[in-house]
Amino acid sequence: MVRLGPILLLFLLSACSAADDSGPSEAPPEAREPRDLRVDRLAAGAPGEGPQRPRVVVAPSAEALSEELGAEIQGSGKGTYIVVYSGERPTGGYSVNVAGARIEGDRVTVRVSLKGPPSDAIVTQVLTYPYVISVLHGLAPEDKTFTFVDGSGGKLDWPVRRVGG
Repeated sequence: MVRLGPILLLFLLSACSAADDSGPSEAPPEAREPRDLRVDRLAAGAPGEGPQRPRVVVAPSAEALSEELGAEIQGSGKGTYIVVYSGERPTGGYSVNVAGARIEGDRVTVRVSLKGPPSDAIVTQVLTYPYVISVLHGLAPEDKTFTFVDGSGGKLDWPVRRVGG
């Protein structure tokens, strides 16, 4: 009976700790309230070469995005990495930016800011291809639907390519 006491005590303690649900629990994404996501810009530019038409690339990590682009993308923590290409522009002075993102259930809406040069600006007379690389922190892209909208909320019907997962 002396040997059975410690075993019974361990059994009771393990049962109590397994039933203890006072710690934080991870709710499924569909059960979470809508929330804004933290967005960080990692890089931007308007190189002399790029896709002629607007498009988006979505990746689950900096490594997956690096592999897709053939360039080293520095990681900025866990999240969804995206590249937004605004397509070919006739001069310099154009830019694109990820202005914000919001998740509601399994739908992620990404606000994209597109800017052109002021009408009186002196700009380079060369084709440019503005892009931005950003990370949506704390978001795994699996099982998510991505929608991209402009500053006024109008849907951008740009192709979205998912990589690395």
